[in-house]
Amino acid sequence: MLASCEKPILGTEDSNEPEDNVTLTFSAHGATTRAAATDIGTCFSKLNVMLFNADGTKYFDKMRTQYSTDENFGQMSLTLPAGEYGVVAVGHSSAKSATIKSMEMVQFTASDGQKLTDTFCYGGTVTVGEAPEQHQLTMNRMGAMVRFTFTDEEIPAQLTHVKFDYTGGSANFNPTTSEGTTKSTQSETRPVAADDVYEIFTFPYLSSSGTLKITITALTAQGDVIKKRTLDAVPVTRNRITSYTGKLFSDEDGVITQSGFGFTVNGEWEGEDQHEF
Repeated sequence: MLASCEKPILGTEDSNEPEDNVTLTFSAHGATTRAAATDIGTCFSKLNVMLFNADGTKYFDKMRTQYSTDENFGQMSLTLPAGEYGVVAVGHSSAKSATIKSMEMVQFTASDGQKLTDTFCYGGTVTVGEAPEQHQLTMNRMGAMVRFTFTDEEIPAQLTHVKFDYTGGSANFNPTTSEGTTKSTQSETRPVAADDVYEIFTFPYLSSSGTLKITITALTAQGDVIKKRTLDAVPVTRNRITSYTGKLFSDEDGVITQSGFGFTVNGEWEGEDQHEF
């Protein structure tokens, strides 16, 4: 019995456990800034990372995931043999993790929470040598935002949710080209916002820009429709905000006007195109 409980004593001096030789640090900031890696937490709350071998097969058995509450969020230490690896890192705040299928495909699936949020990505290669090394990888914004600001003086008391159904964009994208890869029918439902501002996201399909058809539905807690409005040909551009301001419960169509401005720093929106409806 004594022998059966006896455990071998393993010394650490002769351990063959390899030490981490590669550190990947992800940033959502441009070259003009030198912010700490933890600042990516102001852009997104979840980081999904997958490495690929030179032949395109996945290096990890399971995707690595970090959260903004984790220590050293945005920094990953690895033990890698010398060679070239593909890296896809997706930063977002969606309820469910992104699915990184390959160097050419990232997918977001439906969930009970917000399906698509502001999304950043790095898709490229790193070369690993024999000596320990660090790689600073900049993640760029993949999506376009449409922001609605409702200016109704009176909101129906029974209103509890606003639903947005839209087509023309994609819920999936190619990390290497930054383009949406599939025509998607997207649907997002938001609880009533105190400031009457609502934001939805998409990846422009096979381009850096495109148009959406958006149906806005005001709902009661029981799902009854209070008001429904449809906007055709809403322009969207990657890394830009399309902003619509108007009355949701008005029967007037209004006149659409457009203006825009831009600046180029990764991690910041390039600009905002403003409309009225």
